[in-house]
Amino acid sequence: MSKIIKFINEVRAEFKNITWPKKETLIQLSIVVISISIIVSIILGGFDYLFTKSFALLTQSLEKNQTQNTLPIDPKQSESTDSAQTTESATSEIENFNLENINN
Repeated sequence: MSKIIKFINEVRAEFKNITWPKKETLIQLSIVVISISIIVSIILGGFDYLFTKSFALLTQSLEKNQTQNTLPIDPKQSESTDSAQTTESATSEIENFNLENINN
């Protein structure tokens, strides 16, 4: 228990040695800290906004390119639901394509 009391007395002695800032200095330094915090938050917010918008534009352009590169669905093929018919028609289309390429 005596160690705790000794520690508290030493802390009090150290607090008496502290030079506390005057009220005017404290206000000035507080204004500086708050101002720098606001400026940094505005800069970071601006970067966040720019990166968000540029990423959105990039993803939109990539999505647009992907939709342009896809082939349209042939309505005749989408109507047939029989997998055997679809396989046969696909096989015949491949054979016709191969024959056309060989003849050319």
